[in-house]
Amino acid sequence: MNKKESYKLMDLIQVYYEKFQFDQHKLDAWYMVLQKYSYDKVQKNLLKFVEESPHPPKISDLIQNSPGNVISLIFLNSI
Repeated sequence: MNKKESYKLMDLIQVYYEKFQFDQHKLDAWYMVLQKYSYDKVQKNLLKFVEESPHPPKISDLIQNSPGNVISLIFLNSI
């Protein structure tokens, strides 16, 4: 995911959740984590999350089961 896609994602979160606000600092911080993930997969996770939660997501909510998720890869390799 590039920085522009990170902005689009956070902008969507702001649309869905009125209390979610972000600035350049928050965008930069989220991008540091999200850059290794696929925008399409994280956006898909956001859309699922929105259907289930009245509260804004944390990064960890959005990267669940995304390619690049080290925890999932470690778990799958241990089976």
